[in-house]
Amino acid sequence: MKVSDLIGMKMVHTTAPEITGNITDVLFGFSLQEAAFFLADVTTRSGTAPVLFSPSVLVLERNILKISAHPDDVAAPVDASMHRTTVAVDPADLPSTFIGPFGNTFSPSMIAALFNARTAVEQTEPPMQHDGVWFSELQNHPVRAHVADIGHVGDMVLDDHFLRCEGIEITTTDGTTKTVSSAAINAARSSDNTLLLTIVQPEDSIF
Repeated sequence: MKVSDLIGMKMVHTTAPEITGNITDVLFGFSLQEAAFFLADVTTRSGTAPVLFSPSVLVLERNILKISAHPDDVAAPVDASMHRTTVAVDPADLPSTFIGPFGNTFSPSMIAALFNARTAVEQTEPPMQHDGVWFSELQNHPVRAHVADIGHVGDMVLDDHFLRCEGIEITTTDGTTKTVSSAAINAARSSDNTLLLTIVQPEDSIF
């Protein structure tokens, strides 16, 4: 499924109808091969706040995303996120890395820094070795081959479990659309934190 189709999609809880939300962004691992977290504006009895969800607790049924996590496990981060509107997460308070359920490694401290940046919370500038990138930053971002732009990212395609990136849609400079594997795109950041996307396979083998 295309990520652009997921953005804005309604989200409901499987057993607690008072918990609703809408997807606002997706955080990809820096390899662009997997979706690390979904960002959603979630409403509970306490109010509405942005919350990060693992793809493992989301399932799509009839064009509605359903959350399978325990209601208390949803309400708690909503309450904490509401508190963060005035008190930012300090990445230094979190562990450097942890191993996910599929053997993938994430950095909670860097995710917190990215989350703060995404939600416009005042925070000191995080280190440049980001291990994630938001879809909102990827979409329409130019892709380069050697010294010239060959097009821009149009969309990201996820598998049915929202875990793996099955392809990246590139809109070329002549207006055509090509789909390449995530392995074909190298993501990096410059010293001033600018995102750089380049084709890592020979240009003529893709376009």
